[in-house]
Amino acid sequence: MLETQNTPISEVLRLLPYHENCQDWAQYDIVIMFVLLIVITLSLLGTVLMRTPQFTLNDVIKSFAHKEVLSKAELLQEYGCSPITVWRLLRQVGYVTSYNYNAKYYTLATTPQFDDHGLWAYQDIRFSKWGTLPETVVAVVERSCVGMTAHELAELLHVRNAKPLLTQLILKQRLWREAVDRSFVYLAVQQNLHEQQLQRRAERASVRLLPEPQQIIALLVEMIRHPQQTPRQWAERLVRRNIRLETQDIRAVMEHYHLTVKKGLLNS
Repeated sequence: MLETQNTPISEVLRLLPYHENCQDWAQYDIVIMFVLLIVITLSLLGTVLMRTPQFTLNDVIKSFAHKEVLSKAELLQEYGCSPITVWRLLRQVGYVTSYNYNAKYYTLATTPQFDDHGLWAYQDIRFSKWGTLPETVVAVVERSCVGMTAHELAELLHVRNAKPLLTQLILKQRLWREAVDRSFVYLAVQQNLHEQQLQRRAERASVRLLPEPQQIIALLVEMIRHPQQTPRQWAERLVRRNIRLETQDIRAVMEHYHLTVKKGLLNS
């Protein structure tokens, strides 16, 4: 006798109304086809239920213990279930997606050791405590004391070209932009914040870096030997020794060490 999930056909027929009152073959054929449909459906359902893997949240955690970062494909292949089931378990424990590779990679929320910018990397896979790349760019720019250029952002975030995304964020009024020294600086959209960022950037630009220690020593020697000369003259003397310093460099050294000359400085 045919059985479906240990249920005899007779039990199935008993559930069919009026099956004993069939008077002709046409009605009987309909009953038989209906019974077969039930048999096939229950058989397929039983197969699917038997093949559905049983795994728990601990199994997901163990997978990330073996490898800190996994791709979508790796997760689905390991568990053999629907994406919805995997994401449901990941949400329970907490997870972060990569902001590069089109959010292809996942890691548990407890894994990354984020730096001061809120960034963490696993090989060339990049993660951010802010989530997606657009949110990361906005957060990094807003927290920068002096704003950031597209080049600075590209280097920090390890992306090839940040300009298209920055343009979108400007159009959406998520960021502000100002032209500074022939390049755009991206700033916080709030007026008081981006004005402070611009002021700090201007102050930083006004502070010139000091020359190398060997160059400073050579300059001091010239200043001691020729105290009455000007920064321009000291620079010319240093060039003869293959040491190139601009007059601005020399002034920066003098200001840093609080050195003065009696004459000639204003005319240099």
